[in-house]
Amino acid sequence: MKVSRRKRGTSIVETAAGLFILIPIVLFLFDVAAAVLAQTANDSMCKSAARAAAETDTAGKAQAAAQTAVDKFPAAGYIKSKRLFKPVVYDPTSSVTVVTEIVCQFPVPIPFGGPSKMNFVTDMTEPVVGKL
Repeated sequence: MKVSRRKRGTSIVETAAGLFILIPIVLFLFDVAAAVLAQTANDSMCKSAARAAAETDTAGKAQAAAQTAVDKFPAAGYIKSKRLFKPVVYDPTSSVTVVTEIVCQFPVPIPFGGPSKMNFVTDMTEPVVGKL
C-alpha cells in the first residue's frame, strides 16, 4: 500500500524552523562585532593617551595630556562612555602608564536578563620622551 504525502507547505515550515536558529546567531554576531570594535578602540585610545602623556615633562601635564587625548578620541555609536580609569602613573626617569575604560552598549541586548553593556579596561606603558 502506498502512502501519499502532501509536499505543499513543507518548504515554508523548514525555512521558518531554520530562521528560528539562524536569526539569534546573526544577532549574537552583531554583539560580538561591537565588543571586538570597542576593545580595539580602547587599545587605540589608551595608546594615544600614553603617547601624549609621555611627551610631557611633569606629572600634572601628563595627566592633562592623557585626558585631552581621551576626550578627543572619536566615539562610535556603540561606545556609551570613555574615560581615564586611573590617574596617570608618571615616572620622569623611565615611563608613563595610562589606564583607560570604554563601556560598550550592545546593539542587540541579550534577552532574559543578559548583559546590555560591557566594560573594557586597557593599560599601556610608554617611555618618557619629554624634555627634562
